[in-house]
Amino acid sequence: MEVGHRIKARRKEIGMSQIELAEKVQSTKQNIYKYENGIITNIPSDKIEAIATALHTSPAYLMGWDEPEPTNIIIAKNIKKYRERMGVSK
Repeated sequence: MEVGHRIKARRKEIGMSQIELAEKVQSTKQNIYKYENGIITNIPSDKIEAIATALHTSPAYLMGWDEPEPTNIIIAKNIKKYRERMGVSK
């Protein structure tokens, strides 16, 4: 999967629009569209980092160097941290 496809898939996975992503990374909807559709393939590293942060993933995942943890594992870890912080047992 290419960078653009990973951006689009992750954006849709978390329910974010192209406009919302563009606003979060200080870009335009047109640029996000171009990234996602492979029209712009040489995405600057600072944009990759900003997009990864906005999409709650890593630049390595977007570049295809790493696979993200499954969402259910991330949620379970966050619930555990919350329970521990609040002193709540299962």
